[in-house]
Amino acid sequence: MSTHDNDAQTIFLAQLVRERKFVWVFLLSGVKLSGQLMSFDRYVIQLASPTGTQAVFKAAVSTVSEPHEFKRDRPSEGRPEGAIKRQHRRRIQA
Repeated sequence: MSTHDNDAQTIFLAQLVRERKFVWVFLLSGVKLSGQLMSFDRYVIQLASPTGTQAVFKAAVSTVSEPHEFKRDRPSEGRPEGAIKRQHRRRIQA
């Protein structure tokens, strides 16, 4: 039986637990969980948040990251210059 004590995942998660970091956990379904990573084992991570503690199967996890700001490449308001406005058709009900 091999040990996974020195793989990248274990090192990363152990550091987050040790430093009591607040993290975002993105699931394969697209759901974003946020909280403090409390512990983990081979199959599960334990996440504590103000609403309670959750055990999340690693198989359902897409990404674990520290929170950060998203920088948009485009303005959040309005359309970029030269953008074509779509014409919306109204449905006429008979």
